[in-house]
Amino acid sequence: MEIETRQAALCLIQHGNAFLVAEIQDPQTNLVLHRPPGGGIEEGETPEQALRRELREELGITLTAILELGTVDHVWFWNGREVRERAWLFLASSFDDAGLSRGECPELVEADGQRIKTVWRPIEENILSLPPLCPSCIAEFLK
Repeated sequence: MEIETRQAALCLIQHGNAFLVAEIQDPQTNLVLHRPPGGGIEEGETPEQALRRELREELGITLTAILELGTVDHVWFWNGREVRERAWLFLASSFDDAGLSRGECPELVEADGQRIKTVWRPIEENILSLPPLCPSCIAEFLK
């Protein structure tokens, strides 16, 4: 049986020396992860189209200048199962949105109505007091 790889587009929205992440909590283990906003790529969409759609739907924002950084293949665990994912990473500036440029943290609203807190996470690596990043290599793209 072949294991499917989820296709996702994630946006590293930078504000000063920080980037926006959602604080997601695994419903089975209660482990908190920091994950950039974005989501799954639907059939017929390019990664950039998916990212723009997800940002509009979940955060209510439209960013104009988005730079593709590359892709990362990674494996993470969520809700008791292994998730294989190819994530397209994009970089954007908070200055494209009035609220983000003031350092506001918009609430992320999932399609099912679930509300998720966002925070500005410092770019520096190895901050032991912060939850793990997902994907874990994101900080490398911000250097």
